[in-house]
Amino acid sequence: MRKKQLIVLIIILAVIVAAIAGVFAGKQAKEQKEKEAEEAETVSVHPFDTGEVTAFTYLIDDQLAMFSLEDGTWLYMTDTTWQIDAGKVEDFLEEMSGITANAVVEDAEDTSEYGLDDPTQMFAVVLSDGSSLTYLFGSENEVLGGTYLQVTDDADETDNQKVYLVDSSIVSSTLAKSAESFQVEESGDSAAE
Repeated sequence: MRKKQLIVLIIILAVIVAAIAGVFAGKQAKEQKEKEAEEAETVSVHPFDTGEVTAFTYLIDDQLAMFSLEDGTWLYMTDTTWQIDAGKVEDFLEEMSGITANAVVEDAEDTSEYGLDDPTQMFAVVLSDGSSLTYLFGSENEVLGGTYLQVTDDADETDNQKVYLVDSSIVSSTLAKSAESFQVEESGDSAAE
């Protein structure tokens, strides 16, 4: 009699363990599907090889901040005596190259609808082959959330009619960096001298 109870108890326990495993497997499958759907919704805007960038510029307080790579050293063109941190430049360029969009208007005929006739911000890079990319940021979409962006690629005009809806933090944070933020940080030792 005890043997039968033990067998029934083991069977019940096995069923419970299988049910719990099924719940976890179902939850993981659901999370994977959600992740895949989210990735399918995002589109890379216009990635570029950051190692090929020889110059870049963007607006800071309505003034162009221009940086140029000269003999392997980044220079701030307004004050070439500044020591620019190549790692900070690389991080900035990686962030700009990695912009993704949640929505794309394939053939935008009237870009003024997106505020691109009077951009709020711009970013441009020159690549080692002499080509350039210009990013124009337009108005914000209050309903969907995000800022409109159009990229002009002078080497590939087939892509220039697209308008992307991108995260507004690109304008409010990434492109809000001061030129000074690219400088090499001075160590505390120089203050003691």
